[in-house]
Amino acid sequence: MNNKLIICTLIFVGVNIYSQVGINTKNPQGTFHVDAGKDNPATGIPTTLQQNNDFVITSAGNVGVGTVNPSNKLHVVAPANPLKINGLINAQKTDSLLTVDASTGVVRMRSISSISGNSSGGCNPDLKPGVISHNQPYGCAGYDPGVFTSSAADPGLGGTVVYTWQQSTDGGTTWTAAPGTNNIQNYDPPSLTIPTKYRRAAANYCGAVYSNTVDIAIDGAVSGIVANPCAIAPGESTSLSLGLYTGSSVISWSVSPSAGMTFSSTNTPSTTLTASPGAAIGSYTVSATFSSASCGTKTFTKTITVVPAGVNIGNLKSSCKEILDSGLSTGNGTYWIDPDGSGNAYCAEQVYCNMTDNGGGWTLILKSMNNNSDFQYSSGIWSSGAVFNASDFDITNASTANALYPAYNYLTAKDFWVDFVTTPDLTPFTVPTAGTPKALANSTINSNVANQYLNQPCTVNGVPSTYYSPGNAYTWLTGAMANGINIGTANFGAARFGTVLNNETYEVFNTADFGIGIGVKGVPSAAWGSGNSIGQSYGTGTPSGNNCLPQLTGTNPGGFYKAVLWAR
Repeated sequence: MNNKLIICTLIFVGVNIYSQVGINTKNPQGTFHVDAGKDNPATGIPTTLQQNNDFVITSAGNVGVGTVNPSNKLHVVAPANPLKINGLINAQKTDSLLTVDASTGVVRMRSISSISGNSSGGCNPDLKPGVISHNQPYGCAGYDPGVFTSSAADPGLGGTVVYTWQQSTDGGTTWTAAPGTNNIQNYDPPSLTIPTKYRRAAANYCGAVYSNTVDIAIDGAVSGIVANPCAIAPGESTSLSLGLYTGSSVISWSVSPSAGMTFSSTNTPSTTLTASPGAAIGSYTVSATFSSASCGTKTFTKTITVVPAGVNIGNLKSSCKEILDSGLSTGNGTYWIDPDGSGNAYCAEQVYCNMTDNGGGWTLILKSMNNNSDFQYSSGIWSSGAVFNASDFDITNASTANALYPAYNYLTAKDFWVDFVTTPDLTPFTVPTAGTPKALANSTINSNVANQYLNQPCTVNGVPSTYYSPGNAYTWLTGAMANGINIGTANFGAARFGTVLNNETYEVFNTADFGIGIGVKGVPSAAWGSGNSIGQSYGTGTPSGNNCLPQLTGTNPGGFYKAVLWAR
């Protein structure tokens, strides 16, 4: 009898070893199943909420926490923060890190070099821009295209994607930020009067990438006139093209003035314009008239510049610095450039370049040779950018005429130099963010500080060359000083371009009393508004005690001095 009982017991144990085991549940979903919350049903599969407190080992050896159907060797599911690891050692170097696939949740080990190991900081897998599209990309002038339909960008391993929609009205040569809300996946453009091309930039830790482009045709055209190049010398030619939408046709090409200018064809979308050897120097307006079935007749225009043969055209580089870097400099003097690099918005502009001083590559922005109201701190010229005397490049002491050149409005630069004509200069400085001189001069005060020193003692010699050249040309001001663009104090000392200083001990530069540079103001009020000043006075011209004043050795403080502004 005892032998029979032992045999039956062994048979029962053997059967259970190969069966499912459930703890707190009579309905195990795996080889081993713990229902910690004791809330699973007697039959069927537990709900997602009921599985939150379950632990399962399947016959395949997969372990599930928070799930009864684990797909990997360890599969953890939780409403939030499913994994916590303590005890990791700080400051230990490793060539690998863990990454999580956003779509599947799978954790993988990746080497750091495969993610951001190259010089450009790219990621692997890469950021992908997605695709933009529009279901009706055409209309007549005033057409409101409506919202784009676009796929989302794939961030790769670079984190959150930031969108910026961009537009081009010159056939894709230059791109600017699209107006309105342009940082979303699907952009809604405003009503359009000219053909416009769109693309979407996507940026994250990996860098920035651009989507495909979409043309919105207006009045039967997808782009205006594109010229390559936009400036020619007598005897040279430029290729012209007009982007037409389906069903549109060119009626005629024309140019004004017409003397010395000929087209290879006058009724095709593309043509060549040639300037005869005797063509006059100057600007010519090219017109293309075309028709479309739905919008009627339309005319686009384009300015072509004929420049003198043999001048320093510099292969139409975008700046004096680019001409210098390309080995095309012939020294200080006038050059022709294509300032925005497009051959369109600005074509050929004549500029004066300083190719020899302070590293060279400087473009002349303005000259202030007359102490009138032109370049006072409060002058409207800073915001209007109204160009005047743009062909006057005399920057010698004999000049008495002020001038503001087109480069003030279009040249993107970070380096600036206030160059006094007959007195020691301010040292060139670099602002944190590049911009046009116009944009920087009108930015929020003290947002473009290049360098600053705080709580410095008053000394007559040894002023750092960070500010002045030579370094001992000016006294040092007790308190603080800084250089940059539109810096200082709104109601006291300030400078559009230059250096500001404070005469009180232990104050900071943005409570400045004095300005040195171009477009400055300071204390007392009698000195406010002078265009270029060195050593604005604070009731005395002699440094003493806490009233330590900036001044130029051998000159009176508070005076006007001729100066020019360079940028690169």
